[in-house]
Amino acid sequence: RAVVEGRTEGFTRLTLGRRSRLTGATVVGPRAGETLAELTLAVRKGLTTGDIAGTTHPYPTYGDGPWNAAIEDVRARLSTPLARGATWLIARGRATLPPR
Repeated sequence: RAVVEGRTEGFTRLTLGRRSRLTGATVVGPRAGETLAELTLAVRKGLTTGDIAGTTHPYPTYGDGPWNAAIEDVRARLSTPLARGATWLIARGRATLPPR
């Protein structure tokens, strides 16, 4: 929404603990307060960036900042050699399953 309205100044920074659990967040920019309740709940409940990335928001919304930051973290974790190997093994295993 910020892009649509031409108000792209600002940033979102997620502070992560072990296993990408959200331990804090900083949101600076127009309507930053709109995302704070969701991020506060995520910290209190020990949610991960995967949980945040899997959350559906109306589009476009100013709340996309934390979602985009979470997506970046999930992508980075999936691009490690271990994750790529695991994904390959899962895909290979599914390919050998009989069709339903």
